[in-house]
Amino acid sequence: MLTRMPYSPLARRAVVLLAVAGGCTAAEPTPAQLKTLLLKNPDVLYDVVRAHPDTFLAIINQAARAAQARTQATSLTADSIRIDSELAHPRHVNTAGRAGFGDPNAPVTIVEYTDFECPFCRQERDVLVRLLQEYPRKVRLVVKQFPVPTHPHAYPAALMFEAVARQSPAKAYKLYDILYTNQSELVRRGEPYLLDAVRAAGADVTRAERDAASDSVKGIVEADRKEGDQLGFTGTPGFLVNGVLLQGTYPASIFERIINAQLAQRSTVAR
Repeated sequence: MLTRMPYSPLARRAVVLLAVAGGCTAAEPTPAQLKTLLLKNPDVLYDVVRAHPDTFLAIINQAARAAQARTQATSLTADSIRIDSELAHPRHVNTAGRAGFGDPNAPVTIVEYTDFECPFCRQERDVLVRLLQEYPRKVRLVVKQFPVPTHPHAYPAALMFEAVARQSPAKAYKLYDILYTNQSELVRRGEPYLLDAVRAAGADVTRAERDAASDSVKGIVEADRKEGDQLGFTGTPGFLVNGVLLQGTYPASIFERIINAQLAQRSTVAR
């Protein structure tokens, strides 16, 4: 005995509407008919959503998560191919004379193009701290400036970091930590908080203010920003890991993959 699958509530209503609109039918509507029906009678779909809101939201969320996962997978695959290419053909920028954190003779240098008001830079700071702890004497950090115009306190903070770096790289990186730890205060209070942060870092505030206003420090920040543009950065954070470019937030595992590959290359050459 043949059995027929029961219509869904939407299909049952579609059959009724089709019968009224175009005559009696015993068949379930075709996709074309159903599309025409819904375009002419969108209240059919609205009624289904209203009757089953939780189910509808769950389906939408599931679809969104699946789409996000596909996008991330595609992005990671593209990144993986690009990273492999850049490991063989790294980009080079000049870091001579710039304040660094970590062993100056470390085989791997991470150059960060940062914006002190950027929440994503603040997020990525934790990744950088982990990497510096994980690879002592093998990784060092050099910060360059890429203040975004929409962040009003980012440019003054960039100038102040470079001004403090003239006094002491250690104090500059202490300022770096203070500004990211208390980023909301920088956003809320602006220059008064920036001066408090310089003081908390142990730097000479008067000297830092004077140096931050100098053409030479302004020139450093402008050169960094121009260099970031030339590298193709459209926002922050941006990184060069021994010449391998990363833009945006990345988990520590991506940095580790690049670092480990570069350390392995160095080990092979040294043999």
